[in-house]
Amino acid sequence: MSRTRPYRLVLTTAAAAMIGAASLAAGMPQQAAPPPAGPGLDLVNERCGFCHTTNQVFAARKTSAEWPAIVQSMIDRGAELSPEEQKTVNDYLVAHYATDKAAAGPAASGAAAH
Repeated sequence: MSRTRPYRLVLTTAAAAMIGAASLAAGMPQQAAPPPAGPGLDLVNERCGFCHTTNQVFAARKTSAEWPAIVQSMIDRGAELSPEEQKTVNDYLVAHYATDKAAAGPAASGAAAH
């Protein structure tokens, strides 16, 4: 047995471990950016978060036309928002999470459904 053979085994094993770790890391979901502050965030956290996680809201892929319909659907199902609060939530979600607003930040990174 040559002297280099054990070193090759160690190097090969280490390389395989690194490749395996990189593959696992690539398959893991990335940490989402925190939601941007602004009017509507507290309402989303309080009212939408009452029935499901706000991560579902912030991960939703909706257009600026779909968000108001989604919010209305949630109100129809029992979410308690006054008309003024509904407008505030709609404005917040459209401004920060509408897929058709390319400069909206979090929506561009891939925001799931309310």
